[in-house]
Amino acid sequence: MRGEAVKMEQITEAELAEQKRKEMIEEEFGLKVLDNKSALNTRNLWKKAVPNSSEGFLDYYYESRIKKSLVFALEDGEVYSMLHLAPYFAAIRRNPPLPGARRLPCMADVVRIDANLISMAATQEEYRKKGSMKKLICGALEYQRRKNVPLCIANTDNQEFFEQFGFHYIYNQPQYELNLEMITIEMLKRAADGENVPLNQQNVILTAVDNDRLLSLAHFVNANLCRYYGLFVIRSAVYYEHLLDELKSDGGNLYQIVENGTIQGYFAYAQNEDCKIREAVFEKESDVERYFQKSNANKPAAMARIVNLPEMLKHISSNGKVTIAIQMQDPVIAENNGLFIWYLDEKGSRMERVDESKGGEEPSMRPEVTTTIGAFTAFLFEYEKLKQNLKFDSIYLSGPAWINEKY
Repeated sequence: MRGEAVKMEQITEAELAEQKRKEMIEEEFGLKVLDNKSALNTRNLWKKAVPNSSEGFLDYYYESRIKKSLVFALEDGEVYSMLHLAPYFAAIRRNPPLPGARRLPCMADVVRIDANLISMAATQEEYRKKGSMKKLICGALEYQRRKNVPLCIANTDNQEFFEQFGFHYIYNQPQYELNLEMITIEMLKRAADGENVPLNQQNVILTAVDNDRLLSLAHFVNANLCRYYGLFVIRSAVYYEHLLDELKSDGGNLYQIVENGTIQGYFAYAQNEDCKIREAVFEKESDVERYFQKSNANKPAAMARIVNLPEMLKHISSNGKVTIAIQMQDPVIAENNGLFIWYLDEKGSRMERVDESKGGEEPSMRPEVTTTIGAFTAFLFEYEKLKQNLKFDSIYLSGPAWINEKY
């Protein structure tokens, strides 16, 4: 009983701290952090912002998904500007590798971090270009910094807008379409109706993923992603339950290809999206090429930025001790902006701020590298390189990224 009482007390303290954090953000940025009931009132704005959203999808989102999201809003009688923040657990590669690990990477070789996804950002037309969304994004980023969230992600093609808040692309999404010689739309329909559909190869079938297979699918996808990617959202049965409901609400589904009872790969089919194959994960890359065709070149899809810099740097290490003077430019979060000394070793890293000169005095230290928070994020996840510096060769980077989440 004593243990349960202590646990309840800790939960209450956490809830009170969270409520205080939200209230401070509301006061400092002049916005509202909506509760679940009030968040339902943003549906009309969503319909105006994305008029091709189906009622089925909106029903799914506002009956299920929004309960896990945090909604920042501005109101004038009704909500006229909103930002939805969806929480995820991401996996980041554990560097350096575990000692004696002479095997393929597995989930023991990653660490779990919090990562939030901006799943919707919209403002009524008459309120645009007045700084509404700037207020919401800055407030949401500061909220995450105070909550020690390392990373914020936005799946967007609005590069110019998000760049001004420190975001940078870190992931290009493959653009696939079905190879109709292998899998036809009619075969997808049969599989969705519960049929095990034979493919051309012997003992290979196409099936729709039902609720009983979500956990095994999550294990399969995690095992394959951690072999090749340094950052990805961790899959679970709950993750796929949400994704399955989302896809079905708009005519899509989850499918897997099975050979002799063993999963060979899976794909998420989004009926009403331009790129209908949301993602495809297979044991063999040759199977991806067999069942799908590239419709276009890979498309920049996921932008991201580090929010709480100290929290992120805990997971970035180096081969031996490395020290780098770095000038970081962050247009939103002052704590990330300035001249720092970056200390790295095998256990992780940290940055210490250097007192910058005032007036016409010479700076106490000149930076070896000058970068933005977005470009630094892209560097850590191996999307692009920073200025050539031999010291960078000793840093264990955490890419590439695999980010296909939208809501």
